[in-house]
Amino acid sequence: MEKRPPPRPLMLLLAIGFLVEAWVWQGCVALGRQIIALIPWTRLKARIAAFIALMPAPVALIIFLIPLAIVEPFKVVAIWLIAVGHPILGALGWIVMQFAGVGLVAVAFDLTRDKLLSMPWFVWVYEKFLAFHDYAHALVEPYKAAVLREMRALRDWARGYWARLNARQS
Repeated sequence: MEKRPPPRPLMLLLAIGFLVEAWVWQGCVALGRQIIALIPWTRLKARIAAFIALMPAPVALIIFLIPLAIVEPFKVVAIWLIAVGHPILGALGWIVMQFAGVGLVAVAFDLTRDKLLSMPWFVWVYEKFLAFHDYAHALVEPYKAAVLREMRALRDWARGYWARLNARQS
C-alpha cells in the first residue's frame, strides 16, 4: 500500500500555526530576558543560574515542564468558561494562558537549555523540532513573499491615491 503525503493545505495550516508559535516563542524569550534583567537581585539571579548548572539533567527537565503543569489547568478552566456560556471571558483567558505558557516555557527552556541538551533523547527531539521549523519556514516562505508583495503594492497604490487627492485639494 502506497503512503501518500498529507494534503498540502493541511501542511500549510500546520506550518503557519507552527511559525506563529515559534515567533511568539522567540518574542517571549526576549521579553523574559528583559523582565529578568529588570530584577535588581543580581545575586539571586546568579544563584539560580548556579543552581541550575549544578542540578542533574532530569531535574532541569522537570523545571522546564513546570510552566506547562501550571498553565494547562487554567486553559481547561478557560475552555469550561466557554462551554458554560462565557465565551469572551473564556477566550480571553485561554489566549492569556497561551501566551503565559509559551512565555514561561520559553524562559524555562532558555535557563535549562544546556542541561536539557545534555540528554541524547532530548537532543533528538530538539533536532526534529528544528527540522520541522525549517520545513515550515520553507513551506510558508513563498506565501509570505506573495503577501508582502501585495501589501507593498497596496501601500504604493494608497500613497499615490492620497497624493493625487491632496494635489486636487491644493
